[in-house]
Amino acid sequence: MILVAHPVGNQNVRALLRALNQRQLLHSFHTSLALHKDSLLCRLPVVGKECLRRTFDQVDGALLHSYPRYDVPRVLCDKLKWYRFTQRNIGLFCPENVYNHIDQASANFLHRAPRKPSQVYGYDGKCLGLFSAARDIGGIALNYEAAFGSIAYACRVLDHEREANPAWRASIPNISDDTVRKQTAELALADRIIVASTFAKRTLGDYGIAADKVAITPYGAPAPMLRHEVNARPGARLKVIYVGALTQQKGISYFFDALSLAASSVALDVTVIGADYANGRNQALNSELKKYQWFSSASHDEVIRHLQEADVLVLPSLAEAFGLVVGEALSMGTAVIVSQNCGAADLVVDGVNGYVVPIRSAEAIAHRLVELAQDKEKLNGLKRNAVLSAGGTTWESYAKGVMDAILCQS
Repeated sequence: MILVAHPVGNQNVRALLRALNQRQLLHSFHTSLALHKDSLLCRLPVVGKECLRRTFDQVDGALLHSYPRYDVPRVLCDKLKWYRFTQRNIGLFCPENVYNHIDQASANFLHRAPRKPSQVYGYDGKCLGLFSAARDIGGIALNYEAAFGSIAYACRVLDHEREANPAWRASIPNISDDTVRKQTAELALADRIIVASTFAKRTLGDYGIAADKVAITPYGAPAPMLRHEVNARPGARLKVIYVGALTQQKGISYFFDALSLAASSVALDVTVIGADYANGRNQALNSELKKYQWFSSASHDEVIRHLQEADVLVLPSLAEAFGLVVGEALSMGTAVIVSQNCGAADLVVDGVNGYVVPIRSAEAIAHRLVELAQDKEKLNGLKRNAVLSAGGTTWESYAKGVMDAILCQS
């Protein structure tokens, strides 16, 4: 039996929970808020839509454990724009406090549980208390998903950006020394480490993690969906989309620089979806967002709809262990341009379903955008190949890969 703990529960977490539940291997799931769709909270005005995002209908209710004390106020404060309460590392309801609360609560549950799990499954920066409790009890295997690869590696990249790109400092994530120390301790405790890409595995290797301790299991995406009209129309504007947090870790400044370069040669229709990490404090970002269609948030279904309408997704990440949206884009028949430091580059065959470009190269991105805007035959070939290449990275394949990796230890 396997205990799983995660603050929210994205699509891949849900896929793993479904697979474990179906095989009667799920001991319990611990998160901030876990509901079923028939819950009263899901029917309330205003908050009901947010609560629907926290439903887990394919998991038995008795196995769901919620710890909402910090996360629910965090969501409300963000909705009300009371950002001082949610500021990273220091706000009362900052993400770090959310993670620590759930981690400690799940550790306390493990100590009290009369029936212990044989394994626990935790996520980076969020499970040190749980892992320590399991070690104290003994006889429990520790599985660790390093969703961010090496956080220390990301810090090194971001330190470079602070010096090289000072105008964008407000959009550089502030990763505390405590977060790095926490991941280092979690990695040392873990029996098995799961990562989503060769890039993530390499970053861990750079910091001394043995390769045979790490299993690669790519994250999933929706099953490929053929559209009635995949091909871009001759003469139409190139529809470009960016999906993700607006941070320099994702290379956001290089995205906008590339758009400016490409726009001098071709017409672009640009959509940006993602929350502003700087909360309006980055004047350079504010100026760029005024030029394009920007959604600060969108439901998963809305993101999929925008991807279906786009020609090409651009994700110029400086340090990203995967990039879930890349698999989703391919499954929708959307070509992709990603950096070599985006883990989802594993899904891209350069020149076939998209392009892999160097990090920090707005010029390389702009060159590909101009090429695709001017050569619709090339673009349509990439879009068709995107659908054909997407079938192997479903949520179910991710869950199967994780279970294969962790159950071989039993």
